Amino acid sequence: MKIKSVEAHWVHIPISPERQHTSDFGRTLSFDGTIVKVETECGVTGWGEAKSQVGGMAQNQALTTLINEEFGPLLKGEDPRDITRLWETLYSGSRGHYALREGRVFPVLGRRGITVSAISGVDCALWDILGKSLGVPVWRLIGGRRSEKMPAYASGGWAGADKIGDELMGYVKRGGFGAVKMRVGIIDGEPRHSAARVKAAREALGPDIGLMCDAHGTL
Repeated sequence: MKIKSVEAHWVHIPISPERQHTSDFGRTLSFDGTIVKVETECGVTGWGEAKSQVGGMAQNQALTTLINEEFGPLLKGEDPRDITRLWETLYSGSRGHYALREGRVFPVLGRRGITVSAISGVDCALWDILGKSLGVPVWRLIGGRRSEKMPAYASGGWAGADKIGDELMGYVKRGGFGAVKMRVGIIDGEPRHSAARVKAAREALGPDIGLMCDAHGTL
């Protein structure tokens, strides 16, 4: 099995003004990502996704170009099932042959940020190919499942104290979730304002719906 082509496409999804929200990442005007398609000569295709920042609104042109212009040529003709070797090749770039020979990484300049994000998109696509070639889901390849069922929660919760209850209850009613997560922290100005929003959320949800808070590392 050999890689025939690697294609990355920037996906830009504008958010209508009435659905936009403002967080510590700024006002979210769109949701962006890069979709990675890796095709093999035998017809198996793998798909992956990469993002250049948390929050989803970053302009992904650079990340997409990185995959198409730098990583694609390095991967063409390689066996997509050699995932670890290919990851190290991409990470070390033009010095990849040293890394493979010496058994340790020799990263070129800039192997942080969007470069690692771009590698992750390719990596996901390679795992997809491996799973498809063996006829098993990827979760089976990376250790199997822990249990038959796992609890799920809805994530969001940007509204102020006057509307946070309605927002979170909307998740519960639409999706049947038994728990929800809301955002707190620097967006509220002071911890007491976060506390007021959490109090309002708990009063609206009642005692039986799980409530979690995410401050995005700002407290």
